[in-house]
Amino acid sequence: MAVLTPAPKMQFFDINGEPLVGGKVYTYEAGTTTPLVTYTDNTGVSANPNPIILNARGEAPIWLGANVYKFKLTDANDVEIWTVDYISSPISSVSPALTGNVEINSDSSNPALKITQTGFGLALRVQDAVDPDATPFAIDANGNVGIGTASPSSALEIAAPGVFTGAWAYLPAGTSMLFAQTAAPTGWTKSTTHNNKALRVVSGTASSGGSVAFTTAFSAARGLSGSTDGHALTIDQIPPHTHTQETMTGGINFASGAGYNTTTSNTGSTGGGQAHSHTLASGSVNLDVQYVDVIIAVKN
Repeated sequence: MAVLTPAPKMQFFDINGEPLVGGKVYTYEAGTTTPLVTYTDNTGVSANPNPIILNARGEAPIWLGANVYKFKLTDANDVEIWTVDYISSPISSVSPALTGNVEINSDSSNPALKITQTGFGLALRVQDAVDPDATPFAIDANGNVGIGTASPSSALEIAAPGVFTGAWAYLPAGTSMLFAQTAAPTGWTKSTTHNNKALRVVSGTASSGGSVAFTTAFSAARGLSGSTDGHALTIDQIPPHTHTQETMTGGINFASGAGYNTTTSNTGSTGGGQAHSHTLASGSVNLDVQYVDVIIAVKN
C-alpha cells in the first residue's frame, strides 16, 4: 500500500507568503510551557536549539521524540504567529502515535482490527512507560503470544516467575490440590500434615486413616523379602486354658502291692483370648496402610 510522504523539512511563511527567515519555533511538553527537546535527525542524538531558528528559506529539520508536543511559531522578533498544542509524534514514517483513549467500532463480519506483519518485527507490542520495555505483552509475526517477553518461542510463553492469575486467583483460600513437584508454587504453602501415605479415591466424604506408614507396610522388615516378623504372644492374646497337675500321697506296700494315692488338681485359668498373629514362613505384612482421600471432579 502506497502512502503519502511526510514533509522532509518543516517550512514556514510570513503573512505575505514569504519564507519566515529567522523565524523561531518553540517546542514544549503538551499543555505546558516546559521546553521539550527535538532533534536534528532520525538518530535522536543531536538536539535542536530551543527555539529552533529558521534558515533563509524558512526551513528547519525537526525530528520528534516519542512524546506529545506544543509548538509556538514566532517571527524573528519573537512576535507570536500561532501556537498549536497536542502534536502527536510519529513512531515511524507511516505509523502515527495516538494519545488518549482509542476506540474502534465496527459493524461488519470482518475484524474490527486487523494487523498484518510482513516484515520481521512484532505484530503487536504493549509495554509500560519504559521504551523499549523488556517485558511487554507481545504477539509476533507468527501469532505466538508472549507475556513478559518480546520473543515468545511457543504459541503461549509466560516469563518467569509465571504466577497463575485470572481464574486461579479466584480459588478460595484453603483450597487443596495435588502438585507433582517438591516445592509449592508461588502463592501456595506446602502442607506437612500428611507424610508417607497412600492416596485413595472415594465417592463419599474425604477423610484420612490407617495406622502404618506406607514404606513401613511394604518394607523388607515386614516380610516382603522372606524375612520373619515374629511376635511373642502376651498373656491377653493366649486363649483361656488350664493345666492339670497330679499329686501322689502315701507310700508303696511291697507286700500287698498297694501304691501311692493320687489326687488331681487344675491350675487357675489364664489367658485372655485376645487377637494375635502368627508368623508366616515368608514373613507377614500389615496392609493397614495410612492413606489420604482424594476425589475426582469434572468441570461442567
